[in-house]
Amino acid sequence: MSEILHRLTTLFNTPDPLVAIPYRGFANAERFFLKGRVLENEGLIEGKNDSKLRNLIDMLKRFESDEVPGAKLTVTLNGKEHDVTTDEEGYFSLVGNWPSPIEPVQNSWLKATVKFKECPKCYTLPDKVVDADLLYPSGEANFGIITDIDDTVLQTHVTSRFKVKMAYSTFFKDSHQRLPMEGVPDLLRALEKGGDTLRQNPLFYVSDSPWNIYDLLVEFLEMNNLPKGPVLLRDYGRQLLQRKKEEKDIHKLVAFRQIMGMYSNLPFVMLGDTASKDADYYLRMAEEFDDRVLAIYIRQTRDTANARRIAKLIEQNSHIEAVLVHGSSEIWAHARERGLVAVD
Repeated sequence: MSEILHRLTTLFNTPDPLVAIPYRGFANAERFFLKGRVLENEGLIEGKNDSKLRNLIDMLKRFESDEVPGAKLTVTLNGKEHDVTTDEEGYFSLVGNWPSPIEPVQNSWLKATVKFKECPKCYTLPDKVVDADLLYPSGEANFGIITDIDDTVLQTHVTSRFKVKMAYSTFFKDSHQRLPMEGVPDLLRALEKGGDTLRQNPLFYVSDSPWNIYDLLVEFLEMNNLPKGPVLLRDYGRQLLQRKKEEKDIHKLVAFRQIMGMYSNLPFVMLGDTASKDADYYLRMAEEFDDRVLAIYIRQTRDTANARRIAKLIEQNSHIEAVLVHGSSEIWAHARERGLVAVD
């Protein structure tokens, strides 16, 4: 009887179509980085949606995604093919060399393609070619910008009591219902343009949010007219089960080093908040990359033990241009004084 039930379950529970999801990558004149994931398509609703129940169902689908390990794909950039295979959680990650074009005067978004090559355990093999975007920053950039997302760009209420507001926003609101932090869209657009308003400084979003909500975050950034940039999130698979992580495995440190290593000619401006360890990581980067951190802006959220610890940490590192602020207006004032944004 059990064998019959198993066969019936298999019969009516056919696999969903596969989908390759390339995340925004980035490149310089010599190499590029692209990450993505292969999943079963769960049929999420795209665009604006006011139904709390529908939003909840879609969010649960994102976190209950069926990853596809062992899928072989071909990434093609500027006529050169690169083969990559997904890991046990369906991710693929590619650092490749590519034929160098002329260095762009303006920020360029390169077009790569991702195509399925082989998938031994897959139900069907999609023949659809998926486009991928990679940022190739302008040679005229004065500096790069690295910013956290949660409670730095997007209101997430991560420090709310018992995390009730955070949970409600995460599971019951879609991207068009979420709000940016006060003044941040204008601030990031000004930093992107630089002190003379003529630059196209590259901007990178680095967050501890999971890759599962990548589509929501990208849509939120676009809807609020925030500068387009790569979004680097965190794998919440096996890493989540590790109680003590080695420093080399800390997601944000890995991302910061990768970005600053890719653009060794650029200094950086960094933004974060006291709800996490942004200040610790940014100060570490200032020590590791001498003279390449122009300013660190840390917004104080609630008056927590971590916020007080960070205030002392910044005070102890007075040789680094790190500023604890309560709002965007303080960042504007400091950035104008340092020539990072234009004076009105």
